[in-house]
Amino acid sequence: MFILHVSDTHLGAMPYGLISRARDVYEAFKETIDVALKERISIYLHTGDFFDSPNPPPESYVIAYRELKKLKDVGIKVVIIAGQHDIPKRHAISPLYLLQDLGVVDLLAINSVSNKVFGDPSSTVSIYAVPYGMKSSIPVIRISREGSRSILAAHLLLKELGIPSEEADISLNHIPRGFTYIALGDYHIRTELRHVDGAPAVYPGATEVHRENECCDKYIALIDLSVENPIVNFLKLKSVRPWIRIKCMEVSTCTKELSDGIQRLSSSKKPMASIELLKMRVETITKILNEMVNRGMIEYYRIKVAEDDSTVEGGAIRVGEVYEYLDLNKIVRNLVKHEGLVQLLLRYLKEPSKQMADEIIQYLKSNIDAVKALETGLTYNTLSHRNGVETLVSGKNTNTLLRGKTLPTPSGEAK
Repeated sequence: MFILHVSDTHLGAMPYGLISRARDVYEAFKETIDVALKERISIYLHTGDFFDSPNPPPESYVIAYRELKKLKDVGIKVVIIAGQHDIPKRHAISPLYLLQDLGVVDLLAINSVSNKVFGDPSSTVSIYAVPYGMKSSIPVIRISREGSRSILAAHLLLKELGIPSEEADISLNHIPRGFTYIALGDYHIRTELRHVDGAPAVYPGATEVHRENECCDKYIALIDLSVENPIVNFLKLKSVRPWIRIKCMEVSTCTKELSDGIQRLSSSKKPMASIELLKMRVETITKILNEMVNRGMIEYYRIKVAEDDSTVEGGAIRVGEVYEYLDLNKIVRNLVKHEGLVQLLLRYLKEPSKQMADEIIQYLKSNIDAVKALETGLTYNTLSHRNGVETLVSGKNTNTLLRGKTLPTPSGEAK
């Protein structure tokens, strides 16, 4: 019996606010389905954060249903547990219920621990599914003798990860003995630990890079339960958008390393670029990077500038500011679905003046549809404030930078 362990697909996410990155998230999920079909697995096991939000966009539902139905059509069982992103914070139902009602999920755990035995008389496995928020139930789980093998599937952060998070208050020692395999989700980087009785405890990680500290390769886990001790095979996902990360002190070196990195890529996707500048002003490289974006050489860039070139912590320069490529034309059109207002806002961003501001106000007073479009766009401001960034608007160029003070985060910490 083979099981494909997948986690943290975050369908509906749009990393860095890019439509292309939203497509990347969907493509990675589709690749997990293709692998499941190719490997002829028995169970597709998803350990949480299937969706990125409890209110995902319609496209997420459509893609989720169509892909999971492919598994259903060939008899592959689907098990999904809810992560915190799948659970509404107020009185509402999780979007995962729709997938169950459509008949493409065989075991779903959202508000309670669920248990089900899969397989045939010659080979069975009992799965204990523990959704986010139910981790306190884990120590009291009693393994049934009905199945010859048992799997614990849970969405949580273990203390053994070393993450300074109040959420990481469960240890491997709290998990009862007797499980053949421990399938975990919430941590976005591939990690394999061992329970005291030898059972592998595995985080396959997220299927795409949502933040740079989760970079770069992404995996799913193929579990072989046909032998006494389960064999864990990590399969690298091929659809993941590549990243190029470099440190440089001068423009010529920076440009060459970036160009060489692009040449070495085997992926057909344009890479994300992360540049850490050492003793170099950001203005000296920005123009070149903007040109590379416009020429289709890179998809997006982030520039990290040392807060103080003389300050070194743990062997690494402390990052004080992060600059990111933004295209205001695309951003305004994505946020404000009203072309007349879009044109006025773009003119104002290029040449801000009181006259232009007055013209926008008069336009809003006479166009109720434009007001509604603008109100919808305010959601972006809320998200930007929550992420601790401030937008710097350039009056000379529609290609500008997003600048924000940042704090270090543990590598791979769950979203």
